[in-house]
Formats: sequence, structure tokens, C-alpha cells
Amino acid sequence: KNIEIEFLIDSIRRAVKGESVMSPQMSVALVDAVREPSIEKEPEKETVKLTPRESEIIIMLAQGESNKSIARTLGLAESTVKIHVQGILRKLKITSRVQAAVYAVEHGLMPKS
Repeated sequence: KNIEIEFLIDSIRRAVKGESVMSPQMSVALVDAVREPSIEKEPEKETVKLTPRESEIIIMLAQGESNKSIARTLGLAESTVKIHVQGILRKLKITSRVQAAVYAVEHGLMPKS
């Protein structure tokens, strides 16, 4: 709305030729944006609260234990362990035991050796 008619006509001609068309103000803004380093914030990680039992189980998963072995160690039915594993995967929004193991390591859930 507030550009000069000569600039508008020149811009149309340049656009028809396939050239880029930018107002001087836009050019300055673009150069400034490129010069300034962009600081991208890392998205905040959602804190997931595992129950004490889920924490025990995820540690054992990360140690490579099977559901059967976990059940024996904790005195639970294997089906109960499966339910806990499913709950862990759902809470963490992951799909595999391997991802659960990685989560346990990355979030410091593993006992110190």
C-alpha cells in the first residue's frame, strides 16, 4: 500500500524475468537475520514419573533381563511384569524395550557400578 509506483513497476518487471523482488527494508531485515546467530532452545523434556516398581523393572530391562527373569526376581507373575512394561512404554511414549533401556541410561536410572 505504501510503496512507490516506480518500485512496484520495477518489481513486476523483475518478477516476470524470474528475478527476486525485495523491498530495501526486507533486504536489511534478511541480512540482519542471517548475521545474527540463531539461538534455538532445546525443547523442554517432559518429566515422566515412574512408580518405584516401574523404576525397578526398567533397570532390569536395561540390564537385559527377560520378563520371566524379572518376575522371578521380584516375586511377581510374568503377566504382571508384562503389564508394568506396557505401562512404562506408554508413559515414556516409546515402543520397545531397547528404547526403555536407552531411557534408563540417559536419565540416570541405572545403579552406579
